Amino acid sequence: MHTETSLAAYETVSSARDLTERLSYALAELSGKPGLTDEKGWLTTGIDRLNAAYAEVGDLLSRVMLLPELESVREDHLRSLQQEAVDSIERLQGGIMFHFGARAPIVETLFGRLKMPLIRRCESADFEKFCSDFEKRLASGYVTRMFGEPSFDLIRPALDALYASFGAWRAGLAGGTLAESMAQHLRDELDACARRLELPSRQARLLAEAALCPIRGAFDASGIGQRSKRRPVRNATVDVEASEEHEALN
Repeated sequence: MHTETSLAAYETVSSARDLTERLSYALAELSGKPGLTDEKGWLTTGIDRLNAAYAEVGDLLSRVMLLPELESVREDHLRSLQQEAVDSIERLQGGIMFHFGARAPIVETLFGRLKMPLIRRCESADFEKFCSDFEKRLASGYVTRMFGEPSFDLIRPALDALYASFGAWRAGLAGGTLAESMAQHLRDELDACARRLELPSRQARLLAEAALCPIRGAFDASGIGQRSKRRPVRNATVDVEASEEHEALN
């Protein structure tokens, strides 16, 4: 039976990913406070230690989604990929507006009718339609000419990241099957990764608690001490072993 073991390992790795984000927010908050030099150093140490360990994760959380025993987390993972894709759209929008102004014609061409909050929570089929439509906008003659100008070289990394995020989301949507030998390799990789992250995650939490201690309620409000809720084991074990939102996208 692999389900409980794989789920526990997945939760450890995904919790470490979430923890890196919460720590970064906490450091930004702490950086705005006068003094607290030692505390800022403690928090930075925890962040650096955890980031160094998490850098080895790579695309593992996406690859293990092919494991049948992780069916119960697949929908959550796909939703997170959708959020990351929308984040990449917003970063592209922000970059264009920063460099060329909020009223630049290309802003209206690409983003004029988009409602990001609705896109974030739409269903998979609608989001795929949105991605296809947005790619058509990017491929239009006018946008292609604009992106070909030397002045748009600064935007290129954000554009590449957007295409990569769309690709990751579609790969998660497509799914697939694994040979048992490959599945076991992924299980071993996931377990090893979770073990590597346990200590730096615990250290980062403790350092963050110490760093935020001078600010009443800051640690609890940061969510750094929270752990991901264990998901119930579904019948996937058996398999291992034997409209407003629509309109906003158009």
